[in-house]
Amino acid sequence: MKTTAQRRRISGRRRTRSGQVMRLRRESRSHSPRKRRTAVGASAPVGPDRLRIALLAFVGVVLLLGGRAAYMTLGGIEHLDGLEQRSAVDGELRQRGSILGADGRELAVSVEAVRVVATPYQVENPGRAAVRLAGVLGPHTGQSAAEIERLLSRRGPDGKLSGYSVLATVRPDVAEKVLGLDVPGVYLEPATRRVYPEGDLASQLLGHVGRYGEAFGGVEARYDEALSRGEDVRLTVDAAVQQRLQETLAKTVAEYDARSALGVVLRAEDGAIVALANHPTYDNDRFASAPAWMQRNRVLTDPYEPGSTFKPFTIAAALEEGVVEPESAFLVPDAIPVADRIIHDSLPHEARRMDLSEILAESSNVGTVQVALRLGGRAFAGYIERFGFGEPTGVDLWGEDPGRVPEYREWSGSSIGNIPIGQGLTVTPLQLAAGYAMLANGGRGVRPHLTGDEGPGPRLISRETSDIVRGMLREVVESGTGRLARIPGYTVAGKTGTSQKVDPETGTYGDEYVASFVGFAPASDPEYVVLIVVDEPQGSIWGERVAAPAFREVMSFTLSYFNVPPDRGRVKEVTP
Repeated sequence: MKTTAQRRRISGRRRTRSGQVMRLRRESRSHSPRKRRTAVGASAPVGPDRLRIALLAFVGVVLLLGGRAAYMTLGGIEHLDGLEQRSAVDGELRQRGSILGADGRELAVSVEAVRVVATPYQVENPGRAAVRLAGVLGPHTGQSAAEIERLLSRRGPDGKLSGYSVLATVRPDVAEKVLGLDVPGVYLEPATRRVYPEGDLASQLLGHVGRYGEAFGGVEARYDEALSRGEDVRLTVDAAVQQRLQETLAKTVAEYDARSALGVVLRAEDGAIVALANHPTYDNDRFASAPAWMQRNRVLTDPYEPGSTFKPFTIAAALEEGVVEPESAFLVPDAIPVADRIIHDSLPHEARRMDLSEILAESSNVGTVQVALRLGGRAFAGYIERFGFGEPTGVDLWGEDPGRVPEYREWSGSSIGNIPIGQGLTVTPLQLAAGYAMLANGGRGVRPHLTGDEGPGPRLISRETSDIVRGMLREVVESGTGRLARIPGYTVAGKTGTSQKVDPETGTYGDEYVASFVGFAPASDPEYVVLIVVDEPQGSIWGERVAAPAFREVMSFTLSYFNVPPDRGRVKEVTP
């Protein structure tokens, strides 16, 4: 039979799906064994045959119960209330499934660990024990003595001290130090620990698993049921594109001293998310140190006024409704009155004739409003709803904000002057990227997604309208405000955006701006959509200068990485 000291060795290995245990290298200190309970009849002498039978029965029970029975005690504890709280299935410690990128890289995995637990009613002096434990656990878990003391003093629903309280889940070498403290009422049991091998890569997208196994946000929360069963989840996200997107956002924020930046890369055909990033970001292995706003996946949760990036949807609606033709032209002054407002273009100019392509290429507010007036507010409101704005995209993540689009009955007289140019409504970055995928792929809606395959979505506009708008957006890059988005060897289509932010205290437009660029390539047969949003840039507020170069860098890498062939000869690159 094993001695008490032998039983106190702990599992310090990777917990495999077979439930095997690798012992730590050294034994714990020896302790004077306490008197054990004996079963009925156990006091009678046992012969070799009966002993062999008893041992076989004991082994069978251990194999059956596995993780439930495999715990090592400190201070001579020989039983445990609340064993049902352990994660065991069919006699094995359950290991959480991994999250994998599209390229097979491990983005979240479970590794060997040891759970430090306590039986509070057997802890003799919680305050003193907490101080000693904090000296070992604190440097690794960030826990204070006060927090550990609360866990050591945990009470059940009946108000009595609990029989089971998890203190921490740590590496085996840390657990060995806990073992050396010899704290009565504290013991160890085999467990796993969640780690994120790629550091801060896609942190908000992945989410986090806490020290007690609870999932917070992202893929971890959305697919918690499957992951908890031990199933792996493979994403559409490619780690290399994700890394380049994050590096580009970080560089842009630093260059323009911006508050933050967001980015999305979608597959145009079906909305598969190739990359999705928020900057600043954080390391999920240090989740607790990140502020709450940084933990949010702001691509889904933080709607904003899209500004001029919304104008192509106004043009598309007017074309689809048949109130304008591709060659339609308007006499465009630099200002136009709408109800009690006057809408201005960004720069003063003489009144001149502009066709639809020129209105988009020069991002004319006045020209866009003239198109919207011909379409009419009621019809335009219907198209906004059809395009999916004001509703969640249906992405397979929790916490998506639907944005805010006023119903037509809520419109004021001036709404037809601001909504068509992307003011007076809010969208999430993911909604906007999905809308551009629709413009790019022939007019079919897409549902952004992280797993699985999606078939063609419903048709929202005709292929003819899609082709016309795609050509106009190509002109934006060729000769308009989006020239800094040009990529040698490829045709590119897209739109710049510069929108004022609403001051939350006054409810009016303030002095801060959001600069953005969204587009797709190759324009002749779009493969990918890239959106870049930069919040409160300094030095320049214009999407063409702040966001378009970042778009170019991310899109250029994506096309090259996926071996998308160039669709034209090299073009001269434009520099700022």
